[in-house]
Amino acid sequence: MDPQITAMNPLEQRVERFSPLHIESTLQLIREEFANGNDKLAEGLMQRLQFPLTLGSFKKLLDVSQDYVEKLLSSRMLKGDPKKAKKIGIELTSGYADHSWCITVEEANTLGLKATEIEEQHLELVWKVHNLHREKEALVAKQNERTMREKTKELPADLQATLPSDLLDPTKNKGDSGRP
Repeated sequence: MDPQITAMNPLEQRVERFSPLHIESTLQLIREEFANGNDKLAEGLMQRLQFPLTLGSFKKLLDVSQDYVEKLLSSRMLKGDPKKAKKIGIELTSGYADHSWCITVEEANTLGLKATEIEEQHLELVWKVHNLHREKEALVAKQNERTMREKTKELPADLQATLPSDLLDPTKNKGDSGRP
């Protein structure tokens, strides 16, 4: 469970995506640069950091994620074993170096989870459920887009003029015929 943060970098006017785990490694890098006498580099890195309260709230997401995993495990797979749920929660939220780390069945079992490989005859069914879920998400997203367009029509004309044209005119949005 590795929350991914998408935030605007105000200095470079670009969107950045990162994990709260990166914050601690960045702070450690700055500490090391100061310790090695590279004050200019360390100060340059510090200037690029976002507002400290924002960084703190991003780091807090790790605690929220850990709590969520613990509660989920404690209410299901590890019901009655809160210590084990907490241990696994910590491992799943901060024990892996990267978001893309693959947790195999063997790895999951080593952590203490009860995991088995899906039998071949069930894989097709699982794949169908997955694809149906993705289709549902796409339909919901499209409906949300339409709802947003309708709501923007209620805005005063001067505000509407500041919006991107494809927000009010669905025919300008690729792949959307504008039909409800």
